[in-house]
Amino acid sequence: MKEDISISYKDSKFKYRVSGILLKDNKLLTVKINNNDFYCLPGGHVEIMEDTKEAIIREFKEETKLNINVERLLYITENFFTSNNCLCHELGFYYLLNTNDEIEIKDFDIVENDNNEIVNLKFKWMDIDNLYNFKPEFLKTEIKNIKMDIKHFVIKDDNIV
Repeated sequence: MKEDISISYKDSKFKYRVSGILLKDNKLLTVKINNNDFYCLPGGHVEIMEDTKEAIIREFKEETKLNINVERLLYITENFFTSNNCLCHELGFYYLLNTNDEIEIKDFDIVENDNNEIVNLKFKWMDIDNLYNFKPEFLKTEIKNIKMDIKHFVIKDDNIV
């Protein structure tokens, strides 16, 4: 196992992440991690010496057992937020995905051992017209009208100066 690309310094953390957008029948695969009060896209940290396409393929295989194909990069985000009293700076790459595997539109849960930390993942297929308790907020509108160009978003929580 390689090392995730993340840096912790005092009360702050930098994360380098990938997320995947997998759609079927107007539904988006989302995940709730541990006891978070929101859903987000499946994905995870990029590892040392791994490119972002390799990372999203690996993460989806680990978490969903699906063999996915990367269609293309849609969004790059710089996300600044707080989590558990930690200032977080996240660089994210969001990919549009597809698969030749059979997909059943059915919610499922898994327990993952992520670097010796037990993580509970609750996967849910959400209608793209009703993405509730979902982050990041910009995707609620973007996902309904995906464009050909790559978009860049800088997202700062209100409490980040």
